[in-house]
Amino acid sequence: MPLVIWTIIFLLAILGLAYYLTVWFKTQAFGYFPYAVKTNKKIIALTFDDGPNPPYTNELLEILAKHQVLATFFMPAKNLEKFPELAREIVAAGHVIGNHSYCHQFSNHFKTLKFEKEITRAQTVIESITGKKPALYRSPWLFKQPWLLKNLKAHGLTPVAGFFSSNWEVWKAPAETIAKDALKVVAPGRIIIFHDGFDTQGGYRAGSVGAIDIIIPELKKQGYEFLTVDKLLGVNAYQNL
Repeated sequence: MPLVIWTIIFLLAILGLAYYLTVWFKTQAFGYFPYAVKTNKKIIALTFDDGPNPPYTNELLEILAKHQVLATFFMPAKNLEKFPELAREIVAAGHVIGNHSYCHQFSNHFKTLKFEKEITRAQTVIESITGKKPALYRSPWLFKQPWLLKNLKAHGLTPVAGFFSSNWEVWKAPAETIAKDALKVVAPGRIIIFHDGFDTQGGYRAGSVGAIDIIIPELKKQGYEFLTVDKLLGVNAYQNL
């Protein structure tokens, strides 16, 4: 086999290993990064990343209220600065807000291995706007490495991963497609990831919001109970309780 082929195979193997260790949602190589709990009880946690993002976050809150379901929102703090009243509305409704970095910029993961400024700046902004200092953290793209996880522990933050609801969500698929995929992903004890925004750029999320209105009634028929992530994992939602 030509050397160039072996070189390509080697590079692909290295990239695959790097992805497995630092991005794959089930990776626990560098420490505790929960995506589910072991249980036979029909309990799950719905989570939403990258908001607040009007009007989709507003519509999502209406749907959750209609079905009397509480969820966990992992939000880049830069978005909270844009829509502080909406962030406070989320907390007032009983939902939980977690740290999702400050600006959700992937390159920042490589500027400092500890991701320090992204974590601490987000903590400060979220607490100043909502009065709540998060104890839950989800890194952008579920990126993880040993220095990041060690730093989260030092800041009293529990990292949170989860199962992506649908591979088509990122392509702004219709609600029916996302809901169909999500229902296949759901199982007792799992944390399910949806998006009500896109990074800090807003984004069209009608399909994701509509999918929630489909899956909640169906899962309730199946006997599922919806918990916030802190309740599912048995940890604190906030540090300043």
